Amino acid sequence: MDRLGEILDPVRKRVIDIKDALAHARYRYDGIDLILETVADSRARGASQDIFTLAAEKMNAVDTLLDDLYRELSDLDRKLEGLGRAG
Repeated sequence: MDRLGEILDPVRKRVIDIKDALAHARYRYDGIDLILETVADSRARGASQDIFTLAAEKMNAVDTLLDDLYRELSDLDRKLEGLGRAG
């Protein structure tokens, strides 16, 4: 069972790495959003805000999926650890 746990650790690390990349993307997204707030054309500004709102919703959905995946991996690791002690 230890070998299965060793398989899960790199996968959990990948999830953390993806969450980190998502956080960096969100930082850049916020920067572009701030820049676009200064656009003089109100229609262009409104359109960009709609796009950024949708992008934020999608990033939040991906972030939630990654959290769920990490919890599932941790739960599976605990179950495998329990089986290892029982066997």
